[in-house]
Amino acid sequence: MIQNIELKWLYDLLTLEKHRSFTLTADLRHISQSSLSRRIQTLEKSLGFDIFDRNTSPLQLTEEGKLFILHVRNLLSDFEYNIDKIKGTSEIRSKISIASAHSLSGYLFPQILKNLKNYKEKTFHVEAIDVNQTVDYLKNGTCDFIISFYDHTLMNSNFLCHKLFSAKLYLVTGTNVSGIPKFSLEDKNLPFMSYTDESYMGKQVSEFLQQHQSHQFDTNFVSSMSMLLQDMIRSGYGVGWLPDYSIQSDLKNNRLSILPLKDAVLPVDIYLYRHNTRLNTELENFWHFIKLIDWEINSHQ
Repeated sequence: MIQNIELKWLYDLLTLEKHRSFTLTADLRHISQSSLSRRIQTLEKSLGFDIFDRNTSPLQLTEEGKLFILHVRNLLSDFEYNIDKIKGTSEIRSKISIASAHSLSGYLFPQILKNLKNYKEKTFHVEAIDVNQTVDYLKNGTCDFIISFYDHTLMNSNFLCHKLFSAKLYLVTGTNVSGIPKFSLEDKNLPFMSYTDESYMGKQVSEFLQQHQSHQFDTNFVSSMSMLLQDMIRSGYGVGWLPDYSIQSDLKNNRLSILPLKDAVLPVDIYLYRHNTRLNTELENFWHFIKLIDWEINSHQ
């Protein structure tokens, strides 16, 4: 029965979910592997559903397990936070776990902290990873929030989303010491700094190139990281599409120049996502705070 669930089982569960290994988890929890296995099985029996699919390797969460992990993480975090508060522990910090696409993290988090007056009372755990990974992190209950691009698989009743802002991808080139573009649309072959095909921005660019003449672009560098592509383009190795929020300074200081290719400005939308379930008080406050920020990016036409 639910009232017989022990707190230590929940900590066992979080450790096992993190490491996906009964052997390692048992060592970390200072119990035998057989004891750990019995605890997890007893917990599952009390809940009435399996948390892990034991037919997979490495160990994977069931759909019910993914949702339960999220509740457990919020429950224990809120529990520990309030215990410290009752004890009068100094410098109590709430924990906020966020996974963010590489290209967004460097722009967004300084903006978030600038607007968040009590940010010193919080500890942010930020994973800057590939877009596809952020979605997996959220679905698996690995983090509280993700900041990523539009994803149709998250547009359902299991998740909540808030659109932060709309951005644009511009085709740009680096410049020489005089600020003159290193490459021109008149060049027959343009060395192309490309996103990986499976990345969100890569899909946007690939769709454009498929619909337009793309023989002019000669791909010779591929990466899923927008910041790396920006460094390569700025250094004069080729041309490529970059998001407006990351190139403001480079455009202003003539380190990058926009190539006026017809219809080549590609729109992208940035969202904050979470599970559609009650989070602890601090996380709910953070969600509402983010929704109040007025994001603004200057457009370049």
